[in-house]
Amino acid sequence: MRTRSRNWWLGAALIVMMLATGVAFTYKIAEFIFTLGSEEVQGFADVPVTVYFVVAAGWLCLLAWCFLTGAFRGLEEAKFDILKQEDEYERRGE
Repeated sequence: MRTRSRNWWLGAALIVMMLATGVAFTYKIAEFIFTLGSEEVQGFADVPVTVYFVVAAGWLCLLAWCFLTGAFRGLEEAKFDILKQEDEYERRGE
């Protein structure tokens, strides 16, 4: 019972933290977009933020490709294959 309670609290804390970081990230992006139109600091971070968005888009495309091609299916199979091969190796006495 302790484990379920601990897992529930851990999950709740994870969700709260993810929401908080999502809000902070959204605020920063909105702040940047509003700053782009401002006369006083125009262009101060155009290149770094553009590079950030391009890199983030690349990672998002990679994640989507992995999901669409099934790269996340059967992640545990390799572990069991290695264990089976090790058992077979020991059984043969090699």
